[in-house]
Amino acid sequence: MALDGKPVKPETYAGDSIMVEGVQGNRVTGEEGRFTATGCGLWVQLPSLAPGAHSLKIHGQSDDFSVDVDYVLTVATALA
Repeated sequence: MALDGKPVKPETYAGDSIMVEGVQGNRVTGEEGRFTATGCGLWVQLPSLAPGAHSLKIHGQSDDFSVDVDYVLTVATALA
């Protein structure tokens, strides 16, 4: 992960058991009802960004899951 070309280190959240309630046709199980899952992942808290254009690149892989995303962020100046 990089912000404006500089590496950003994410925090690892190992995970907790969470209860999820799905509606009919949900995209996780395709069924309605409650089920238990694990909430986990990598988390990043970015610093306040100066006005202007910024680049955020997120690339990673774990087993058969991968992500490759490039964002262009534009921060506007505050209105008076």
